[in-house]
Amino acid sequence: MPAKIPTQSQVVIIGGGIVGCSVAYHLCKLGWKDVVLLERKTIASGTSWAAAGLMGQLWSTSALTKLAVYGADLYSRLEEETGQPTGYQRPGSIRVAQTEARKSEFTRSMAMAHAFGIEMEEIGLEEAKKLFPLLHTDDLVAAWFQPNDGFANPEDTTQALAKGARLGGANLIEQVKVTDIHLKKSAIAGVSTDQGDIACEYLVNCAGMWAREVGKIVGVSIPLFAAEHMHLATNPIEGTYKGMPYLRDMDGYIYIKEEMGGLLMGGFEPEAKPWGMEGIPDDFAYTQLQEDWDQCEIFMNNAIKRVPAFEDAEINSLTTVPESFTPDTAYMLGEAPGVKNFFVAAGMNSVGITSAGGAGRALAQWIVQGYPEEDLSSVDIRRFYPWQANHRYLYNRTTEAVGNLYADHWPYKQPKTSRNVRCTPFHDRLAARGACFGVVAGWERANWFAPEGVKAEYEYAWGRQNWFEYSAAEHMAIRENVGVYDLSSMANFLLQGRDAMQLLQNLCANDVDVPVGKVVYTQMLNERGGIEADITVTRLAADKYFIVSPGATGPRDFDRIQRHIDEDAHAVLTEVTSGYTMLAVMGPKARDLLAELTDADLSNKAFPFATAQKIDVADARPLAVRMSFVGELGWELYIPTEFSTNVFDALMEAGEKFDLKLVGLHALDSLRLEKGYKHWGADITPDDSPFEAGLGFCVKMNKKNFIGRDALAEQLKSPLERKLVIFTLEDPEPLVYHDEPIYRNGELVSENTHGSYSHVLNGAIGMCYLKKAGGITDEWITSGTFEINVESKMVPIKIHLEPPYDPKSERVRM
Repeated sequence: MPAKIPTQSQVVIIGGGIVGCSVAYHLCKLGWKDVVLLERKTIASGTSWAAAGLMGQLWSTSALTKLAVYGADLYSRLEEETGQPTGYQRPGSIRVAQTEARKSEFTRSMAMAHAFGIEMEEIGLEEAKKLFPLLHTDDLVAAWFQPNDGFANPEDTTQALAKGARLGGANLIEQVKVTDIHLKKSAIAGVSTDQGDIACEYLVNCAGMWAREVGKIVGVSIPLFAAEHMHLATNPIEGTYKGMPYLRDMDGYIYIKEEMGGLLMGGFEPEAKPWGMEGIPDDFAYTQLQEDWDQCEIFMNNAIKRVPAFEDAEINSLTTVPESFTPDTAYMLGEAPGVKNFFVAAGMNSVGITSAGGAGRALAQWIVQGYPEEDLSSVDIRRFYPWQANHRYLYNRTTEAVGNLYADHWPYKQPKTSRNVRCTPFHDRLAARGACFGVVAGWERANWFAPEGVKAEYEYAWGRQNWFEYSAAEHMAIRENVGVYDLSSMANFLLQGRDAMQLLQNLCANDVDVPVGKVVYTQMLNERGGIEADITVTRLAADKYFIVSPGATGPRDFDRIQRHIDEDAHAVLTEVTSGYTMLAVMGPKARDLLAELTDADLSNKAFPFATAQKIDVADARPLAVRMSFVGELGWELYIPTEFSTNVFDALMEAGEKFDLKLVGLHALDSLRLEKGYKHWGADITPDDSPFEAGLGFCVKMNKKNFIGRDALAEQLKSPLERKLVIFTLEDPEPLVYHDEPIYRNGELVSENTHGSYSHVLNGAIGMCYLKKAGGITDEWITSGTFEINVESKMVPIKIHLEPPYDPKSERVRM
């Protein structure tokens, strides 16, 4: 008989897979005992039981790597703590490369690993064969060994976490299905189940591939979709041994590990099979899908190529199960936008075992203290827009997303599926003029423009890609002449009401109590003084503000503002992104070009920097904002959508006499780095304060009671120990992207936050946080010799304490 459910609990967790059990375990570790976990069938019976259990430690960010390392350490001691075996072993892993391109990727990964504190070394092919005796190496170009990678038994590990949660006081109840979720004033109030109701303050959705349906109950968008994932196991094979490292051949889409004297092989195919289009059966538990040997053929062929012993091996099982994948193959964590105390940990993209330990701890910390210890913006559920839970969008993207786990992780790589979903009115006009589009938050954005006769398609490489020189010309057009770019993907909000100003004064570090028409660049901070958002705020009237946020952070920034509007406040926040487009006219001749299309006075006296006016441009009346993300004279034109194309056409026609150039987003990135402008999520995060990031000019400490002020005041009592600086490479050839380690006098001191290329300085450019215990000084910085590791080559860099281009910001005020 099922256990009797309680009538109330502080926290209810939906889902008894490894993620849900980890959240319950860690909540108890943090002292919360009133925790109920509800599992529709039995613990681990959804997809956790069937995982391969690989435990890789190197991830795409330092924060996620720390979580993976923590998870491995946790699994290694769970048996001692709970008495439940986990099957955890740490034999290490081998990566192999079949191509020079993959070698470049892994060589860069090795440098990143060192920056993150992960052991990884390139080994000879003979050494790889000694570690993995069945390995065929004749067609390989390189191999790497990570000694601390391991694997665990998925079901045993889930049961160990479940037992640990029970020992900590949590109540884990099986055979209970959640049927409804109750809200009170947009906050969690309880759940209904097929066995009664439970009142609760917090709800955690760890329902795996059911998570999207759970979210729908309260209108929360959870973009994930299931796809078939398979692995097979063989009978014992001579040449294997217990403790043999597992193997990743990503060029062959496969992984292979020793199991019971045989081999287990699985993979991530380039074109996957989505599953569950008609829903998930009610009786789904320990369910295997129908075998599809045709789908498995690509894995078998590549496995035989890499380990010839597979050809004659006896296969004893082919396990095919569904697993959930997200559009960007990163899992989802955090408090869902729109509903207070509704937390999500789902969409694990076939890496749930290695992720669950750290993700469970991070989410438990988030619930208990109100924020995670690490910067989890890359997996924050608020990175997705509500529409991205669209069934067709997810189905199509899932066919590609699975394979992206093992595909070449090229710089600037763009998805092929679910494209042209969200286009600006300028899309066809830009395409006709050679635009090559990338996608951010579903928006099709022109990243670069191909000249006539050149195909507007990426040719990926780790060195200079085919668009490099074209983007350089766009870059220099803005520096020397005039260019136009489309940034309609920026998220736009209107905040209105008599309490709007006071609300923003509380949220923003800068002073927004400014005259009508004034534009304020500001950050919204957390209670620790870290940067939660990077926005501009334009005062349109005494009780009306126009807020512009990066397109990728629109849901996050909207949710942050909305959550701080008190129930009795006279303030209404509205997203108006679809109501406007934005064309930026930038460069020394921007004023001359716009003067051809408007009768407005564009002089410095009549239209100063950081102000906004509605002016006539062509046949429209956009809001013209004199701001710049490229460090040049210019205006951002926020155009009512229905007038957009007439303004574009007029600009193109008038621009002929100025040799106007259309500019893509790659050039925008290189331009902003030259000027030292920061990008949220890369250069500035919730872990960085404005003072550390060189944004102290945006902080008005004379304001009272803005969020984060007390933390900043405390920080100012001692010398800063971190400082964001710009660096440039002295060698013009190497390119940097992100997380390349940086050394001072031979000692590792930082890593690159984000890199591009300075076409003015003729060399790669990036930013990094330099750190020194006891206080960092300019003298300490300038007295050091700095280098950056680019594909295992140490390249001298120059540190800039001020932006290398126009350090006094004179050009934006021309």
